[in-house]
Amino acid sequence: MTKLRIAVQGCCHGQLNQIYKEVARIHAKTPIDLLIILGDFQSIRDTQDFKSIAIPPKYQRLGDFISYYNNEIEAPVPTIFIGGNHESMRHLMLLPHGGYAAKNIYYMGYSNVIWFKGIRIGSLSGIWKQWDFNKQRPNWNDLENNSWRANIRNLYHVRLSDVAPLFMINNRMDIMLSHDWPNGVVYHGDVKHLLKFKPFFEPDIKKGDLGSPVTWQLLRNLRPQWWLSAHLHVRFPASIKHNKRSSQILNSSTSKMKKNTNEIDLDLSSDDDERPVMMNGLEESKRDFRYDETRFLALDKCLPRRRWLEILEVEPDKSHISWKNEDHCMFWDPEFINNLKVWQKNENLLYSKPFDSIDWMELSQSNRDKAKEVDWENYAIPEYTLDIQKDEIGQTTKFISKFLV
Repeated sequence: MTKLRIAVQGCCHGQLNQIYKEVARIHAKTPIDLLIILGDFQSIRDTQDFKSIAIPPKYQRLGDFISYYNNEIEAPVPTIFIGGNHESMRHLMLLPHGGYAAKNIYYMGYSNVIWFKGIRIGSLSGIWKQWDFNKQRPNWNDLENNSWRANIRNLYHVRLSDVAPLFMINNRMDIMLSHDWPNGVVYHGDVKHLLKFKPFFEPDIKKGDLGSPVTWQLLRNLRPQWWLSAHLHVRFPASIKHNKRSSQILNSSTSKMKKNTNEIDLDLSSDDDERPVMMNGLEESKRDFRYDETRFLALDKCLPRRRWLEILEVEPDKSHISWKNEDHCMFWDPEFINNLKVWQKNENLLYSKPFDSIDWMELSQSNRDKAKEVDWENYAIPEYTLDIQKDEIGQTTKFISKFLV
């Protein structure tokens, strides 16, 4: 049985050389198909980018990325990364839908779904802060002409526009990436062991505030095989079984998005509710789920004697074009792009509604052309061409003109 070997890295913090050194060592013994970096990538291109990154001046340094950006060094394996809360937003804001940051290094944008060699991978950059969720990000040109500093700590906050296309996903998801943790996963792992390393997490754990409520709800909706995160600088595995308790937990998560003061019930063992699970008004049986269990894994940042890199083996869908096509192994996801169009069409209406009142499945299904057959060749992510990473605006313009105009 053929499985993809995927290396997963927690926070990067500019340490690309060290990460790739370890990846190359492993790759030489048993090939690695893909490296995933879970945020705080720090794609600093020059000293001007320092004005848009949340790092105290005394810790600011160019880091390793600039050598890859300038084609002085090449990544040894294909790499995708998401954004965290310590990013060069002056760079990444130019690639809202993702794009090449260097040869063999692909940024996933604010949110995305792609196919890589038969594996469907979803992503969400940034971290959760309730007060910015329904706000739109400032314009890049306005920030450049005025001041990045005034917005430096809100640009990476997750927005409704980022998560909306993900909540409309109706088909199976193999791997989902987020920088911060979904706030319910901590109760599905060894909390006592976690608190031995991070005792100061205890108050937030008791209140249900450790992580993001919106991604917890998304996890229970998407039910991926793997959910991978970083941010808290500790390795933490958990297993979330999707069963008849799902609807109760989802309701708890939705209420947490509106109010962050109540403690949540830590007893998740009750199995009394025999009703079918409902997710945003759609019966579970009508969704094309593949996985009854989600395995969560968080990893540490790249430091000595820390657990910051791990290898996963994931079985691909060998019938998918991204597996069978010898010329292309990366494809944009048609369902996600359709959902971007739905968001674009209904943006003003959705901003005016309470989040927990939106029926995402109804919205996506009513706007989906079921009779239209997917032309997968149209969704092939173009191969890297020399210095394409330095034309960030051009990459974004081509994506928008291809799919969103």
